[in-house]
Amino acid sequence: MLGELIAQLDRPEVASGVMATLHPDLAREIERRSKALSMPVSDFVAGAVREFLDNADDELWFQLLTIMRKSDDPGLSAVQTILTWVVTEP
Repeated sequence: MLGELIAQLDRPEVASGVMATLHPDLAREIERRSKALSMPVSDFVAGAVREFLDNADDELWFQLLTIMRKSDDPGLSAVQTILTWVVTEP
């Protein structure tokens, strides 16, 4: 579920579907950042999620797994949470 979603995030229609589920302020910030980097939103979303997965510490993984366990759609909840953390981290 999560692996399949992550593997498809670079597809514009998949990234757009995820973006549509985000809080509008978060979606605007992702769009702003992708534009600042001159890259499509789908590439930014896919890259941000993959970067997080590669570099997250044990505490963040534990938090993410807890969120996924409580969700009806664990893959989507994980991606939403990761994007929130990526965009709001100091």
